[in-house]
Amino acid sequence: MRVKIHLDTMTQINAFVRDMTRCGANVFLTDKDRNFIVSAKSMLGAVYSMEWDEVWCEADENIDSVVSKYRADE
Repeated sequence: MRVKIHLDTMTQINAFVRDMTRCGANVFLTDKDRNFIVSAKSMLGAVYSMEWDEVWCEADENIDSVVSKYRADE
């Protein structure tokens, strides 16, 4: 599963990392072209992703119910 998300504030990042940590799936944050990949369960990785033009969430399972509140409007 791959979905474009937005993480604009530290409050959102804290909530996102907490939600991903509770999730059993392997979850990563990537940029649009997959040049950068960090763990979505890492606070440092999530903060780093704020520098990217687009942030995408990738998981090896369907976690749409967890990640849907962070989905970017396209």
